[in-house]
Amino acid sequence: MLLSLPKRLIAEILYASYKVSEKLVLRIAEAKYRTRANVHSSARFLRGGSVVNILADAGAISVGAHTIVRGELLTFGHGGKISIGDWCYIGEGSRIWSAAEVIVGDRVLISHGVNVHDTNSHPIDATVRHMHSRQILTVGHPRQIDTINSASVKIGNDVWIGFNAIVMKGVEIGEGSIVAAGSLVTADVPPRTVVGGNPARVIRELK
Repeated sequence: MLLSLPKRLIAEILYASYKVSEKLVLRIAEAKYRTRANVHSSARFLRGGSVVNILADAGAISVGAHTIVRGELLTFGHGGKISIGDWCYIGEGSRIWSAAEVIVGDRVLISHGVNVHDTNSHPIDATVRHMHSRQILTVGHPRQIDTINSASVKIGNDVWIGFNAIVMKGVEIGEGSIVAAGSLVTADVPPRTVVGGNPARVIRELK
């Protein structure tokens, strides 16, 4: 019976069915992520958004009111804490990975393809790094490890981080600042400044 309808109407029906199924899949995924993190009832996970809580502690990841997540929030097996404030946006393909602590303030815009890491993820020593990798591949992430350098990251209120930027461990980005697209942030960013480059340097101040 469907084939007897006009092609345009068939296309519209199929598209509507696709959108309904897509919403259902997103709702199921969102419900799963809410069991892995402390997520405000008004926060949303859209396509691409996910929680990877290797630490298996739902209290280690929190997402504030009206925040939209289209990227990945990950805590490691041996530690990590991620706190996202209110009215934030985490863009598609962005990753916030924590073994120490990542604190994101309110009204923070993190564009697509951004990486925020508070840890080296692997040991510097090659032998230890190989053993660490073997353990991950064979039995999973270790619950205790002291050979990986980690340091907290803090992103202040009203910060905008441009697409494909990288924020490394131990960095504090002052409130109201802008990180230009493609920048590598390895040092603290003063409040209300624009930084850019590799490594990122102050370009100008914002009034």
